[in-house]
Amino acid sequence: MNILLVDDNRDFLHTMKQALYARGYTVYIAENGIQGCEILTATNIDLFISDIRMPKFDGIRLHAYARELSRYKNTKFVFISGYRDSYSDVLALNPEHDFFLDKTTPPHEIVAFIDKILFGKFVGVWV
Repeated sequence: MNILLVDDNRDFLHTMKQALYARGYTVYIAENGIQGCEILTATNIDLFISDIRMPKFDGIRLHAYARELSRYKNTKFVFISGYRDSYSDVLALNPEHDFFLDKTTPPHEIVAFIDKILFGKFVGVWV
């Protein structure tokens, strides 16, 4: 499974990349939405994780760009930010495909959440 992780905080990128990689995911990282757009057009992405506030091209614009591409219309997208209240009016989330996590969520809980939205009841089950 390919995950695109976009955040302008290098420490967060490194920590989450290691946590997701340890769980078996292939992780592509970008430090802003422009880099994220370049990766998503060149690679098949199965899940997006993006900060909302970033310089140059924020997570909201990245989300809109991804949704314009037919192959990403239904791809899971996880916004991660410490500013949920300031974006509640702007974000029109589809509860089947779009999610929000607080940035203070521990990495192991973020990975568990990712496992659950990607694999549902099959998390940890060999089939």
